[in-house]
Amino acid sequence: MLSSFRVRLTVVFGLLALLVVVGLVVKQDLGMSRRVLEDRGQALHGIANATADMLAEGMSERLREVTLLAESETLQRRGPDAAAWQVELRRLQQGRPYYTWLGVADADGTVISAHQDLLVGQSVAQRPWFAGGSQAPYIGDVHQAKLLAKLLPASADGPLRFLDYAAPLRRPDGRLWGVLGVHADWRWAQAVITRLRRDNALNSDQIEVYIVDGSGNVILRPPGPSTADDAVPALRADGSAAVLPWAGGGRHLTVGVPLPVHHEALKPLRWTIVVRQPEALMLGEVAAVRHASLALGGTAAALAMLLVWTFAGRLARPLRSIADTARRIEAGDLGARIPVITGSTELSQLSRSLATMTERLAERQAALTHVNRELERRVAERTAELADANALLMAQAMEDALTALPNRRAADLSLRQMLAQHRREGRDMALLLGDVDHFKRVNDTHGHAVGDQVLKAVAAALRSGLREGDFAARFGGEEFVVLLPNTDAAGATVVGDKLRAAVQALAVAPVGRCTISFGAAVADGGRGGAANLLRRADAALYEAKEGGRDRVQVAAAARTHELFDTVMQTHVGDL
Repeated sequence: MLSSFRVRLTVVFGLLALLVVVGLVVKQDLGMSRRVLEDRGQALHGIANATADMLAEGMSERLREVTLLAESETLQRRGPDAAAWQVELRRLQQGRPYYTWLGVADADGTVISAHQDLLVGQSVAQRPWFAGGSQAPYIGDVHQAKLLAKLLPASADGPLRFLDYAAPLRRPDGRLWGVLGVHADWRWAQAVITRLRRDNALNSDQIEVYIVDGSGNVILRPPGPSTADDAVPALRADGSAAVLPWAGGGRHLTVGVPLPVHHEALKPLRWTIVVRQPEALMLGEVAAVRHASLALGGTAAALAMLLVWTFAGRLARPLRSIADTARRIEAGDLGARIPVITGSTELSQLSRSLATMTERLAERQAALTHVNRELERRVAERTAELADANALLMAQAMEDALTALPNRRAADLSLRQMLAQHRREGRDMALLLGDVDHFKRVNDTHGHAVGDQVLKAVAAALRSGLREGDFAARFGGEEFVVLLPNTDAAGATVVGDKLRAAVQALAVAPVGRCTISFGAAVADGGRGGAANLLRRADAALYEAKEGGRDRVQVAAAARTHELFDTVMQTHVGDL
């Protein structure tokens, strides 16, 4: 029975049909899989960049808070007054729930004041944050609690881990008398990622975020037992996405980006933000199309075998032409058609049936092509959604949440662009650095909610007083920066007076009249950079404050500042 021509013909033709179908499905599957991985890899890279920017921006803002408090003129004059610092530390902790410990140590490393009096009287001279904070503003890497481990309540999430911030405390004459230190609960980073999920950037398709320190240790992983033992595999050196096997099991599309350096204190951290997504999840839709294609192909092959078995008869020489056509189809020529054989009834019926089968295979291929295009459309839609979410995150990262003005990061970018244009085209460019007068008194007297209303009103007044092409941003705390292209010192004074008058006209209940002081600096022929321009504006702002506030003070030319710095350095060397 198995050696009969009829059986052999049926089996061979069925295998031929399956071969054609499987070849088409494999080719389609490989192309779709590659496109899906490339599109999702770009989307994951955008999410990793947005996450890294928000973490770096958050740490830079926290360090700026600590630095501004350490450089407060009022607290500089008081020096190591434990009672005064106790009030300031309590106020700072109330605004930042992730600040677990805040304290002040004297120059010998003995804690003289701390929130809830934790570690008061104990020495922290050997702690890295004290050594680093004695020299400059400092951010320490993630570490477990040591001295505070027995003093703080245990966490349900495991051992307490801190991220340290510190800044030197100096007297008005510049002499170091202590260090201000803050231990922030590391769960803050998980809260940032949770906020991203709430904004729908990470809320789908099992996207998970890891943070790896400079030594390759995982310092933050997604919650849940399934990731507890995951070790991040070696990433691609060029930062591109790749499907990698993970120690915890499974293969994931993985991408890693370094933490951006928004502040010099971030350089030693060398963190990498790693984002992954299961390969099987991304290729699930491809697998569904593959299964559907195989089912259609199997049905077509079964139909072909049934037709051959039913209508096959005595075949002779006409079979050669049929076989030749079958070989062309096997080679991929789906446009070939089985010729209709005239002569015997059986051969005629067989040839017609085979021709019909070939047409049906072509129709199935057309159906598969339609399904493929539909899947590509759905993949493109999902990729566009991820791109929109990424764009929203980047916009949020450039805007101050309280005043709706651009934030420090956006101001730094605009300042660099304007300075580049100033150097390239030789046009004037000025900068105003403003500080709301007696803002601390507003917070202390009326509370932070009223302080926030004052900041919003000042921001609105600045925004309404700008000329076309000017740029205003909240620089941090109660400080604002205004960039003035094509503006010299006289023009900067006019604009500053206009903005000062607009703020003076405000009436914010229950504060009443508000004022602001401005320091102005003009870019001088490409000398120095953004930091130098800000430093001169800050010096002019200090003069405005010392001169009675509610005024605009223009900084001396850059060359005057350079001569002053040279003289000061010479005298310091003589001492």
